[in-house]
Amino acid sequence: MINLIKKLFAGDSRPEEENSRQRKEENDFDILKYDGIRATHIGKWIYAEKCFKEALHIRPDAETFIMLAHTSIRLDKPEQAHDVLVRMTEVYPENMQALTELARICHTLGRYDEMLDTTRKAIGLDESYAIPYYLQALAHHATGNMIATIAALTQAVSRKEDFAEAYLMRGKVLLEMQQTGEAQADVQTLLKLAPDNEEALLLAGAISEAQNNRDEAIARYREAVKVNPFNENAYLQTARLLAQSEQWEEAIRTLDEAIDINAGPALYQLRGKLKLEQGDKEGSIEDMKKALELAPEQENAINGQFSNQEK
Repeated sequence: MINLIKKLFAGDSRPEEENSRQRKEENDFDILKYDGIRATHIGKWIYAEKCFKEALHIRPDAETFIMLAHTSIRLDKPEQAHDVLVRMTEVYPENMQALTELARICHTLGRYDEMLDTTRKAIGLDESYAIPYYLQALAHHATGNMIATIAALTQAVSRKEDFAEAYLMRGKVLLEMQQTGEAQADVQTLLKLAPDNEEALLLAGAISEAQNNRDEAIARYREAVKVNPFNENAYLQTARLLAQSEQWEEAIRTLDEAIDINAGPALYQLRGKLKLEQGDKEGSIEDMKKALELAPEQENAINGQFSNQEK
């Protein structure tokens, strides 16, 4: 009886203790989360990872899940990023970012069936959102299903008319399928959206080349060089086509210019090949040596190319 009277007058302290515990947990969560964010800003990824993990032990949080997944990727832990995002989709099954991020990491890991399943869930949440269709196309393309790839990309651009990445991919796939007319239509649309898109210019060059329009292809590749003088592939394609047109000196000058800006093994390798074709064996050997210095792992390929060309 006495104990009952004490409780009535003293009150029950458990709610207050529970509130105090919750306030402490929330404070601990905030400290860990924002310490992790600050750590990412200064590149301390291991510490950031630890902070985000500890924060999520306290309670789930969508932003912290995403940051832990991104940190895992920076630490070259794609499997961990995948597991974090799977857990996030379980906690937040209608979170579109969780689903699209999971689809992307599935692409990195080569889990294309899971990627397709994830994109279908995302489309089920919002059929008007273009990104899941684009991700679906990436999965179909990786498995060699070109028709499904084109269908998914068409769905993507129908929902986002300025979706440059989708036009670029569809143009590339159509070119792979030798549908050069349709591919050209996509690249023209893309260049209207982004006239200085170097990938679009390279694709335009490849399409012109496939249509046996060598001069137009060279012009497109040179445009890509103007947009980005560090684009090695644009120089290589330009020089290759110039050599096919027997414009040897111009081809070698193009490679000279590229090497002066950004010397890469492929540039030396092609220049060495062209020099050898023009009878400059000494210059060719020097270029092949330089290519080997920059890419010693390609020794067999480079030596084999030099031997075949010499013969």
